[in-house]
Amino acid sequence: MATAQEAKIEAEIVPLADWRYDELYTNGISVDDMIGSDVKGPTGDDIGDVENVLIGQDGQVLSVVAEVGGFFELGDTHVNIPWDMVEASKWDDGIEIPFTQETIEDFTLFTDEVVTASDATSDVEEVEGDGAGVVDTGRRVWRAGELIGDYARLKDGDGFANYGYIDDLIVRDGKVAAVVVSPDVGWGGGGYYAYPYYGYDHGWNPGSGFYDLPYERDEVEALEPFDIEQIHD
Repeated sequence: MATAQEAKIEAEIVPLADWRYDELYTNGISVDDMIGSDVKGPTGDDIGDVENVLIGQDGQVLSVVAEVGGFFELGDTHVNIPWDMVEASKWDDGIEIPFTQETIEDFTLFTDEVVTASDATSDVEEVEGDGAGVVDTGRRVWRAGELIGDYARLKDGDGFANYGYIDDLIVRDGKVAAVVVSPDVGWGGGGYYAYPYYGYDHGWNPGSGFYDLPYERDEVEALEPFDIEQIHD
């Protein structure tokens, strides 16, 4: 007999027959597009690149981590940009950081809201990029790079079967709304499929290497391909 928690989790699963891509196409943002996009200074000059995206346990996007340099005689350094300063930006134009020499320290990586050195001394992660060092992401915060690149699996009886590879995350209204999967060649390969994001609520943990989708083979075979170009354009 299922426990109350298991029943609650099962009830939250969106049937793929009812799952639509329309809202993802209308106002979805590709995390893959965010990473590597330009960071601009107060004068509009390119001063760096976005290196990663930090996401809370509930899927809320908290901030982006960027490597910047060539200003205020600081040389190359890393900054943390709160999401509410980023979400209105158009990614093809890059992100503008309205900092001054007096406020640059406000963009430290180690903020109470995003990363703390005291909350999780055992959860130290290396930020991608040359010279980035380490960032303590805490127990409730994870980096987009910890999910993009994971293998996706499907329900198969009492276990899970290998299915594909997670290529992207789609953010909508400031939260991760979907994971984009490209099926393995054993499934015919080719194309992309977007699935609702469940994350921690369904047992996924950053660094696990596998993201388990709560669907079976016959359910995913009926899903239409996801036109990822509508997100990238």
